[in-house]
Amino acid sequence: MTGLRRRGRAAVVAALTALLAVTGCANVPSSSRPQVIPGSVPASAPAEDDDVRYDEIVPRPGEPPEDIVRDYLRAAGSYERSHARARAYLTSSGSDRWKDDAGATVLEDAPYLNVSEDGATVQMTARQRGTIRPDGSYVPGEASFPYSFRLLRVNGNWRIDNPPNGLLIEAGTFEAAYRPYEVYFLDSTRTRVVPDVRWFATPRDSLPSLLVSAIENGPSEPLAGAVRSDLEGVTLQNNVEQGADRVRVYLTGLPEDAPTLPDGGFAQLVWTLNQVGVGGVEIYADNRLLRPASAPQRSLQQLSEWRGFNPDGLSVSAPGYFIRDGAVRTTRNAPLAGPAGQPGYGATSVAVSLDEKSVAVVRGEPGAGQSLWLGDPGRLRRTLSASTLSRPSWGAETGEVWTVRNGTDVLLVPLIGQAARVVVAEADRLGEIRALRLSRDGARVALVAGERNRERLWVGVVVRDNGQASIDGLRAVDVGGTPVTDVSWADSLSVVALVSDGEEQSGLYSLYAASISGPPSVRLVATAGLPGPPSAVAAGPALPLLTVAAGALWRTPSTDEAWTRVTDKGGGESAPAYPG
Repeated sequence: MTGLRRRGRAAVVAALTALLAVTGCANVPSSSRPQVIPGSVPASAPAEDDDVRYDEIVPRPGEPPEDIVRDYLRAAGSYERSHARARAYLTSSGSDRWKDDAGATVLEDAPYLNVSEDGATVQMTARQRGTIRPDGSYVPGEASFPYSFRLLRVNGNWRIDNPPNGLLIEAGTFEAAYRPYEVYFLDSTRTRVVPDVRWFATPRDSLPSLLVSAIENGPSEPLAGAVRSDLEGVTLQNNVEQGADRVRVYLTGLPEDAPTLPDGGFAQLVWTLNQVGVGGVEIYADNRLLRPASAPQRSLQQLSEWRGFNPDGLSVSAPGYFIRDGAVRTTRNAPLAGPAGQPGYGATSVAVSLDEKSVAVVRGEPGAGQSLWLGDPGRLRRTLSASTLSRPSWGAETGEVWTVRNGTDVLLVPLIGQAARVVVAEADRLGEIRALRLSRDGARVALVAGERNRERLWVGVVVRDNGQASIDGLRAVDVGGTPVTDVSWADSLSVVALVSDGEEQSGLYSLYAASISGPPSVRLVATAGLPGPPSAVAAGPALPLLTVAAGALWRTPSTDEAWTRVTDKGGGESAPAYPG
C-alpha cells in the first residue's frame, strides 16, 4: 500500500509531498524533514563570502531615491558579511545604528513607494505577510506596514539614514533566500522528538553550528512550554566540524557525574543534523567521545538507529479504522477484536493508541447522549457520558485519550483513573469546539471551533506542568475557507482539513492540505474518483488519505491516482481514523 508522499522524503515521512503537490496556491519552500536513509537537503546559498545571486544589486552613481529603497529591500536576502550588500545603501551612521540581527519583516512584493519632491523622504505603503523572530521562527500575520525612509546625500548619492531594526524583505526575496530547517526538541515523555521550524538564510558551511546553537538556545516562543530538551546546560565548545561522511559536534557543560548524554539528547542532535545530508554524527563532550548508554559500543550515530524517536510515531503498516453498522472495523477488512467490533455495538467514533494496544470508542446511548469506552479492545470500561462527545484522540501519551464534552469541556481521560479537565487559554474566543486532534508527538493540538457554520481551524500547543495539561498559544489557521468540519494530522507539521461551502442545502465539501508552520501554504486535494463530496477525513504519514463519500470509505494511495473504495461491501461507513 503506497502512501501520499510528503515532500519527497523516504518511508518514515514520505506521505505528504504528493498530497501537497496537488492543485494549490502557495509556492513556499517545504521543510526538510529527516529521513531514515540520508538524502538530499534543501538548496543552500554558496559558502563563499559573496553570494553571486546578488552581484547585480549594487548602488549605482546617481541612482534615484525610489531605486535606492527598492534595491535595499532586495539586498536584504543576502546574508554575507553582516548584510554588507544592504548596508551599501545606508549612510555610515545609519549602518552603525542598524541592528540586522533583530529578526525580519516579510512584506508583500513591490510595495508602493511615494518620493517627496526633494527626494529626501520615501514613504512606503506595504502589507506585512509575517515576521521572523531573531531565533528564526516564523510568525504569520497580515498587517499594514507603513514606513518613512529618510535619505541623505553622501558624496552626491542618496543613502538611507534611518533603517528600521531587523530586515525588511519582500515575499519573493524571502522565498528565494530563506530555507526552513527543523530544530528538534523532545515531547513530554522524552521518547519522541518534536520539530520546531526555523527559517535561515545562511551559507551551508555555517548551517550545522547554527542548528546546534538553536537547540542550545531553546525552543521558539510558541513551543516553550510544550517541549523538553536533554541538552539543557550543554553548549557548543567549538564549531561543528564537517567531514566527508559525518559531522563532529564538540560540546561542553555536561555535568561531571554524567558519563554521557541521555538518549533524548543524541536523538535531538541526530534528527536535527541529518538535514545537512551527512552519514552520521559523532558527539564529543570536552573532547571525550560520547556513546549512548543504550548502545555503548556505537560511536557514530545515524538516523536509522534513532528512528524510534520519530515524531509521527506511526507504523507505515498501521491500518485505518472506521465505523459500520455501529461496529469498529479496520481497513484490513476485519472487525476490531472484542465487543466494539460486533454489529449493533452503537459505536459512533473510534481512536486507537499509537502502540495499537488501547482503543477509545464513543457509543450512542439508548434514548440520547453518548458515552466513552476505554481500554484493551477485549475489555473496555465506561469512563464518562455526556450529551455529545467528540471523536477521541491520542497523542504520544498512550495512557490517556482526549475528547470534548458537550462542545465546551476538553477532557483528558486516563486508562486508569478519573477524567481531568484541560484548561484552554482564551477559550471564550473559540466558541463551541466540534473536533479535537492531538498531533502524534503530543506537543500540538488542532481544534475545529466557532459559531455554527463559521467554524475555523485553530492550532495550539499542549503544556504540561505538575501533572496538569493545558492548551495554549491558539491561533487560527487558514485552510481554504470556512466552515471547517473535520481535521486530521498528516504529520507533526501539517494537517488535512474538510471544509464546507457554508450552504447547508448544497452539501459541497472540499479537502485541503495545509502546513501549520511558516508562511501560509494551502492546497486543494483532488477528489477525482469520489462518487460525491467527502464528509470526513483521516490522514497519516506514509499512509493513504481516507475519506467517506456516498456512505462508503475511500482512499487515495497518491495524488497521481483516483480515489478507490476501501471495501466492496454495503455502505453506511463513517468516522475514519488512523492510530493517534
